Amino acid sequence: MSREGSPREKPTDESASTHQPLSVMDAGSVDTQVTPDAQTQEVLNSENELSTSITLDSTQIPSLPELTQENNEQQEEQEEEEGGGGEADEQTTQIDQQDIQPEQITTVTDNENQDIVEKPEHESPPRLPDTFYYDAEKIHAKPLTTNEATFPQNTLTMFRSFAYDCDKRGNLHILDNKTVMFAAACVIEIIDLPSGQHRYIQTTGGYSIGAVVVHPNRQYFAVGEKGDIPNIVIYEYPSLRPYRILKAGTQRSYAYLDFNTEGDLLASLGSSPDYMLTIWDWRDEKILLRSKASSQEVFKVSFSKDLKGHLTTSGIGHIKFWKMARTFTGLKLQGELGRFGRTEISDIEGYRELPDGKVISGTEWGNMLLWDGGLIQIEVCRKKGKPCHNGPIQQVLLNESDVYTVGEDGYIRIWDFETIDTAEAIDEGSKMEMEPLNELRVGTDSKLMGIKHGVVDDMSLWFAQDARGNIWKLDLTFSKNSVDPEVLLSFTSGAVTGLDTSSVYHMFTCSAGNTIRIYNILTQEILSQKMFVTNVTSLKWLPTVFDEKSDGILVGFSDGVIRYFKLRSGIKPNGTEKKFEFDLRMIQVLKPHTKSVTFITVEVKNQWIATGSTDGTVFFFNFTPKGLNPIGFVNVNETITFMTWTPAQYDKTCLLVCLNNGVILEYEGPGGIKFDTSTSYLIETQLPVRIFRFRSIKSRLRHEEELERKRKEEEERQRKLEEERRLRGIEKKEKEGERPTEQEEEEKKEEDDWKPYIPETPSAALFAAYTSPDTFWLSMDNYDAGYLYHCQFSNKDDRFQYNPERQDTIVNTLPVPNTDLADGNDIPLTSILIREKLNLICVGLKNGFIRIYPYGGTQIFQSLDDYWTRGSHDTEYGIVTHLITSFDDRFAFSGGADGNIFGYVVKEDLNIFQEQFEIPKMPAYTGEIEPQDITEPKHYSIEEEKQRAEQDKMKKSAEGLKSEMRQRVEGLRGKFRRLLIENDQLPADLRTARQDFILDENIRQNFLAELQDKIDLSVKELAWESERCNVALRKLEQWFVDPVAQDVVSVKSFDGQWEVSTFRTIELPKDFYSLQEEIERQKNALLDKGKRKETIEISDEKAGESREARTTESKSSTTKLKGAKAMRVERLLRKMEERAKRRQKRKEEWTALYQKKKPEGYADPVEVENIRYAKDNMGNYFLKSASDYVVPVEQRLTVLRALDRIMKLRFVTYTYKMKFNQRVLDLIQRKRTLTEQINNELVRLRNLGQSQPNYEELFNIPLLPSVHDGQENRFHFTREEIQAFREEHEQRNGDLTKPDEDSSNTNTRQSSIKRPIDLRWSVNLKEPLPSNILNRNRSNETTTNDNTPINILREVNDPENSNFDPFTYRSFFERDQILENVKETMRTFDNDVCLLYYLKMIKTLRAKETDLRCITFYEELMLMKEFERTENDLENKVVEAQKRFDNEQTKINEFNGKIDLKKKDIENLDERMKHIYARFDEMIPKEHKFYNYLLRVLNKKIKRKKRVEGEEADDADDMSQDLDEEEDWELEDEEDEDQIANEDPTRQLDVDICPPNLDQKVYDDVVALREKRLDLDEAITDEKSVLQSLQQTLGQTQIYSNKIDAELKSKQADLIDFQKKKQRKINDINVAIGIRCHQIRYDRSTHLPDDLSDALIFNRINKLGLTNRIVDVKTEIKREKERYVNKKQERKDLSHELKHAAQVIKLLTDECNKLMVEKFGKLVQLEKLEGAIVNLQIEELKQKLDDAGDEYYNTMTQYELLKIEEHDDTIDLLKTNTKRLDELTQLVDEKRLLDEQLVSRKTKAADEFTGPSKQSIEEFDRLCTLVQLQAQEIEALKAEISILSRKGGHILPPNPAILPQNS
Repeated sequence: MSREGSPREKPTDESASTHQPLSVMDAGSVDTQVTPDAQTQEVLNSENELSTSITLDSTQIPSLPELTQENNEQQEEQEEEEGGGGEADEQTTQIDQQDIQPEQITTVTDNENQDIVEKPEHESPPRLPDTFYYDAEKIHAKPLTTNEATFPQNTLTMFRSFAYDCDKRGNLHILDNKTVMFAAACVIEIIDLPSGQHRYIQTTGGYSIGAVVVHPNRQYFAVGEKGDIPNIVIYEYPSLRPYRILKAGTQRSYAYLDFNTEGDLLASLGSSPDYMLTIWDWRDEKILLRSKASSQEVFKVSFSKDLKGHLTTSGIGHIKFWKMARTFTGLKLQGELGRFGRTEISDIEGYRELPDGKVISGTEWGNMLLWDGGLIQIEVCRKKGKPCHNGPIQQVLLNESDVYTVGEDGYIRIWDFETIDTAEAIDEGSKMEMEPLNELRVGTDSKLMGIKHGVVDDMSLWFAQDARGNIWKLDLTFSKNSVDPEVLLSFTSGAVTGLDTSSVYHMFTCSAGNTIRIYNILTQEILSQKMFVTNVTSLKWLPTVFDEKSDGILVGFSDGVIRYFKLRSGIKPNGTEKKFEFDLRMIQVLKPHTKSVTFITVEVKNQWIATGSTDGTVFFFNFTPKGLNPIGFVNVNETITFMTWTPAQYDKTCLLVCLNNGVILEYEGPGGIKFDTSTSYLIETQLPVRIFRFRSIKSRLRHEEELERKRKEEEERQRKLEEERRLRGIEKKEKEGERPTEQEEEEKKEEDDWKPYIPETPSAALFAAYTSPDTFWLSMDNYDAGYLYHCQFSNKDDRFQYNPERQDTIVNTLPVPNTDLADGNDIPLTSILIREKLNLICVGLKNGFIRIYPYGGTQIFQSLDDYWTRGSHDTEYGIVTHLITSFDDRFAFSGGADGNIFGYVVKEDLNIFQEQFEIPKMPAYTGEIEPQDITEPKHYSIEEEKQRAEQDKMKKSAEGLKSEMRQRVEGLRGKFRRLLIENDQLPADLRTARQDFILDENIRQNFLAELQDKIDLSVKELAWESERCNVALRKLEQWFVDPVAQDVVSVKSFDGQWEVSTFRTIELPKDFYSLQEEIERQKNALLDKGKRKETIEISDEKAGESREARTTESKSSTTKLKGAKAMRVERLLRKMEERAKRRQKRKEEWTALYQKKKPEGYADPVEVENIRYAKDNMGNYFLKSASDYVVPVEQRLTVLRALDRIMKLRFVTYTYKMKFNQRVLDLIQRKRTLTEQINNELVRLRNLGQSQPNYEELFNIPLLPSVHDGQENRFHFTREEIQAFREEHEQRNGDLTKPDEDSSNTNTRQSSIKRPIDLRWSVNLKEPLPSNILNRNRSNETTTNDNTPINILREVNDPENSNFDPFTYRSFFERDQILENVKETMRTFDNDVCLLYYLKMIKTLRAKETDLRCITFYEELMLMKEFERTENDLENKVVEAQKRFDNEQTKINEFNGKIDLKKKDIENLDERMKHIYARFDEMIPKEHKFYNYLLRVLNKKIKRKKRVEGEEADDADDMSQDLDEEEDWELEDEEDEDQIANEDPTRQLDVDICPPNLDQKVYDDVVALREKRLDLDEAITDEKSVLQSLQQTLGQTQIYSNKIDAELKSKQADLIDFQKKKQRKINDINVAIGIRCHQIRYDRSTHLPDDLSDALIFNRINKLGLTNRIVDVKTEIKREKERYVNKKQERKDLSHELKHAAQVIKLLTDECNKLMVEKFGKLVQLEKLEGAIVNLQIEELKQKLDDAGDEYYNTMTQYELLKIEEHDDTIDLLKTNTKRLDELTQLVDEKRLLDEQLVSRKTKAADEFTGPSKQSIEEFDRLCTLVQLQAQEIEALKAEISILSRKGGHILPPNPAILPQNS
């Protein structure tokens, strides 16, 4: 394979390029390197100019496998200390050893988390150009051939993939709505759905594909390959050009890929052995981050859709949460492993990251897990503990407010996201039960692996991957208009188990799973397809020797059945089956095996067929035109791996059987031998066999190869050594006598100790090929792979005498070249196809490759060095199991365990399809009847049938003996019963007692005990079944009986014409009323929320009024003054209050008057209400289906309103049904009462008839039957009824709805188990009476129509009747009265029943309409639940935005208020400034000669210091300083200009010094006035700065408010759009309305249109109202115009009156001001003037001051007295202290004297005695003790003196411990 280098790659030397192992498909890349094209070279040159080359030493940098191994070791054995930059924690790695990147990547390993951080150097090259593309022809893999002449590149050219690896995870991708893409082993297959065009993309490495992912913008897709250091290739769509190649992301293969939401990052997940998680900057082909995902298999990786930098991985028994975090060492991946806790550990296939960081995942058992912070928060299941899915959950999706789960059970279920997200666990491992909102069953036997969204905005287009081989098109809108799932593409599923071609036409058949398909090779169309219940495990297309038309196919199945089919044409499909050109008709079915039939081989010469099975048997058949005739079978007791017959040119026909234990059996053909199969088909002992037991020699071969290699190395070493010696001139020493070196001795010892290795488990024999009748080539699996073994049979049969030491002959071996560098082990050869015509041998490999060798004649293989190979099937699990060619060897096909089937053109190009070929033709279907199929899995095989036949014969004989014995016993029983009968017929004295018939009481008791034991045992055996039936009955009653509030009960009229029944009414749920209360509570809460603002405003107003009231009360409260002053002040205050009340009253009058004034834009409430009423009732009807229709807020349908409607509707329906049912029950009770009354009358009538014996029959009228309500014991049945029902059930084959077959009339017989639940009886007194009650004197010619009671009465009343009796007449009169009363009673009751009957019809119609409406409401409720979360989110956003906007508006209003206040303050300061200048004008008239000078003094600008608290500001000069020199010069310049202009003579005067001629007092007053002006200037400046700050803040707030306003409008627009979308969904719900024909009107023509789909349901009264409204509107318009003219004139008159009133007010105001000036000299405010007269606060403060002075005086007096007392106490204490001090002084003197005496005595004693005497020592000790005691006494006295010297001290008694002790 030739490669094109990346523009980032730099050319290296030859040695560097050899470090990278080449792919098996790299043809010609071993010694050469392809030069980049012009565009690539240009990019290289540009990069060489911009960046410097970086040379890496490959010997110091570990390769990726080594790096992975090091990471694994670090993960297994973590270090205690974290690395901080050492050599063990930081290492530089080379990503691709062949393709060196121009930047260095530093790998930092965190020992704690095992995270690997990739940090590029600062000097990174520029990005790749966006226009750069790779050359597909150069990078895509090509076949590898060792001899181009023998094996050209087009030896096999793939033209079509016929299958789909549907079991692969995530193997369905959508490029657009018409194009799907998936991986098919080594190619990417892209299918255009409308045209059916297939396009294929080869891999770059020659191996298969691991993962595929599509970019979010669908402009690119990434393909992760398999192999040795595989690549990730990113293609552009739709050009399919290679855009980027990512290298060195994993070691063996990629398991999963995923783009982030922005599409700038790509996450790749490697499979075994490294499981490396890598984050790519794919546009620059750079690795950003890398970490080992797990030590177990990982299935999936994905970026979070909402949280940037978050990832999740899942796999076997784990889920892991990752985060891209930036640390001090750089960007790194931090992973947190999910902990299952008490929940069972599960493999996780599907999961989804939530916006809040939580993760929902599936489990193996079908439940969902909610993860939060690495822990399971809750487990979600369905009600009653049922799992969410029956099987693993393959995918979890999040769409708006719903969670979608896709399960292997074929269901897609939708769950409420909010319920799951807000779930809280009670304890660890707790579960939450909930039901899905909707669900969709895809197909009947689907196994969903995942779904993909189409390129649409709604949920109407989805594509599903089905592991059964289908690609579905789904509609997940879950509405009435949803489309059923549709199969877009269909393939076989599972491993390919059969593959064969026709020997006449270009057709081939394949089998996988439970399906057989037949394809046309030229058109690639499906000619026939057949599906079965069991899986197909093998098939064989019979050659023309068996069938001239080549239309027969043998198929083996997993249950051991073999079916023989023939292709027929012209058969019509049944039902919904898809029509194909041909159909497979079954000719024969038989079951020779008990397990899967894995091989079917045919022998052409003798027409034998052999089948092999996993049950360890080989069955031989003889083929006939009618099918297969069994010959017999042999046991091989091992799984069969391969079977083949000897070539046709051999004299002896044998069957070669390869077994899984490495044994090869050769059975002779069954011809010429007569087998005894009368009792069994086993012919194992009768059929000759040869056995070859393979014994591993691979270790010996490898050892010999190693020795040969070492020998050659040693020879080469000796040759070089001799050459070196020769060059140095050293003579060669004699080797005799020289001792061998230590290394040679060690090698010789190892050679002597070497023993061959024999694997414990023998390797399986994969296939064999004859080279002669006694020799064959053998391919082995597992350890013994890597060689082809040429084996030879021995003639000894030791099947029954196995010798484990036996060594069969292996003639020769051929080593198989291993070109798969991704797998260092030897690759087994799994299948073989020999084509002598093509001179080729095709071999399939276990790694999915196909290899072609040259045909070597009779020896098959001459050498394995020349070959052609290419990757075909999956590298990991795509074992090539089948290789075939067409009958003309122009086409070839391969099938693998990965489920893929590929078609190839042999040694030709694809133009072969343009040639003309014969069209396949098959015989027509002639109506043959297929044999009965074998459908039971436990059906006997033909061998078991033969064995069972013998057993059945023996059982039949035994049953015959048992039957004969039973007949004898039954005869004896009959004889005994006859004896008992005869005995009972005898007289009592001759009878024999029954006890005498008992021969032995013990036998009878034993028999009874045994019978009782059997009864007890039967009861115990049936206990479980009895309990099960009871439980089932209770469940049925709970489901069907208990919820029924009223069952159907009928009442019938007495005449039988009318009948009315109750409604079957279901009781309301137990929580119905609580739920209804909850709904009402929520509705009230919403209403209270809407009224809350009004309440707050009202409360604020009330609070303001209360504050005003409290202020008024405080003003009018009594003062705290006392005495005459209080009376004077109170009188003044009372006068002030009276005047204030009068002014307040006038102000209120003015306020009321001004309130009557209409403000600008005033709207009259009455008019507003009228306008609102007009809008609501104007008759403007909006179509809800209009595109611009927006539902008003009060009419918006929510979940609460929809649920409330359903609840109300159910309650109303339940109420009126129960009321009607009560009326029917009342009729039943009434009928029961009437029946009793009528029966009493009829009894009285019978008593009356006893007095008329001749006409007694006329009085004996039958009584009415009693009335029952039909509900008593309705569900209790007798055994007879149950038995009758069982018989009827069996008679009707389980369907009681079918009528009886022998029923001749239309009335069907009622089921025996169904009891009448109504009272279907009646008595009709209008019927003729019986003939026996007629008058016996009547003629027989009288018809029965005259035999009525009326005619008889006429006969009695006939005057000509001689038997006339007055009493008889009275009796008949009373009879007629009774009967008339009875008839009237019945008639009244019948009329009531008739009325109720018609009422029932109306109620029934209403009930049906209610049910339809309830269904509609329920659909709306489901739709509202679907939209609820999104709508609430949008509303919350709008409310939040509105709150923010209101807050900002409040702030703006506050700022405006503050600004207004500041402006008023500034105006007040300006007024004060004006007053200062007015004061200056009053002080200094303008005629004053120093006026200008003093004005300059006043206006002088002085820079003053800010005052500090605590400092006095009396001296203005100390608090201020002059302006700086520049300001002074500026002022002087300005003043000069002013003075020059005014010619002021005082211009030269200094303003800081009073002129001599100016009064100093005047100057000081002006300076003081200047200080006030300066204070005002500072205040004005401060206020203006505050005002400016407020204005700036207001501007910023307004800008932010405008931004929020725009956001609010955007949110409102989104909400309106969502409401429109929701309304459209609601409009899609069909509503059933029953209308009559006369209600349909069409105004545009006289004839109704054929299509009423666009019709509008409208109320006729409303339409008439709209029509009449036209006239009313015209009248109103005319009236309003007249009113407008009158109002205009009225406004004009009011304007004139307003002008006149303004003039009057102006005159009065001027007069008032004039009087005020005359009285006060200026305009004053009366309120301030009154406040100056008396100030209540000042008076109160004065009063408080006086009271406080009195209180203080009294307190000081008390303190003076207390001071005198304390002074006296102090004097006493001083005296005491003085006395104590005197005593102390005396003691000190005494002590001094004693010390002096002691010293003198010591001196004298020393002089007198040379040593101290005993007496002196004692005296000395006594004196020392005395001194110590005195010192203690002194200290005690000092302490006492100190205590006494303190104030308040107390005298304590002396301490006795320190007092002097008497000697």
